[in-house]
Amino acid sequence: MTKREYTIKQISKTNKKNYENYVVTRIYHRLNRSDVKFITQQYVNRPEGKGHALTDLYFPQLRFHVEIDEPFHKKQELLDIDRETDIIQATNHEFFRIIIKESLEEINDQIDQLLMLIKSKIETIENEQKWEPWDLEKEFQPSYFIKKGYLHVDENPAFRKIIDACNCLGQNYEAVQRGWFKSKIYPNHFLWFPKFYINEEWDNRISEDGNMIIEKCKNPEKFEEWYKGVFSHDVKRIVFPRSIDNLGFKLYKFVGIFETDFENSSFENGVIHRLVSKSIDISGEK
Repeated sequence: MTKREYTIKQISKTNKKNYENYVVTRIYHRLNRSDVKFITQQYVNRPEGKGHALTDLYFPQLRFHVEIDEPFHKKQELLDIDRETDIIQATNHEFFRIIIKESLEEINDQIDQLLMLIKSKIETIENEQKWEPWDLEKEFQPSYFIKKGYLHVDENPAFRKIIDACNCLGQNYEAVQRGWFKSKIYPNHFLWFPKFYINEEWDNRISEDGNMIIEKCKNPEKFEEWYKGVFSHDVKRIVFPRSIDNLGFKLYKFVGIFETDFENSSFENGVIHRLVSKSIDISGEK
């Protein structure tokens, strides 16, 4: 996928929302920087089991969200405030709201204010020599994350292939044909690449807040062997489920390190794994 394809796909998600489409495209064209990544309809988990939210526009390098409030938002101001508070609490990101007015000039004035703020933020990061230009291909490569020295759930790290995720964590494979590997670097850890949708073999699910995984084997010929195997090994799981991103591309996304909750797991309902860390150090300085 090229940046051109990525950009067109992101903007196309606003095609059926006229005001949102106008604001997003004006921001993109006026900013005029191909090194700035933007995401439309960014998925964000809300705390305390409230589900998830989709923000209209997100700049991951700045950790900055833009919401476009069309006229119907006047009827749900309290809900919007609650939703924004949840997202800030969950991510520590910033927000900017553009209110759709009767006058086009008023809308454009707000966009100009937003652009001044975005450019100021970029300039500050550049002056601190911390600006990292967006490179679409590089961000899926093991070398990109190894250079950063860590993976963190909040930054949505993902890989195109299982082997890329494995080698990012020091496995040094030439090829892979499965989804479960004992770590060569992290004692008592395994790398796990589950599918979070029902198929002939498995019914694996992750909670909306990302804190719990329920694993269940559906194959009656393997079920007992699998269940006993889980209970015979008390290990931590570095988890990269196969997922579809908001553009429809298949990726293996890091969702954290999990431990098995033996007390609450059962033969009937499946095995429960609970999140114990949202990050992992891959700098080599353990």
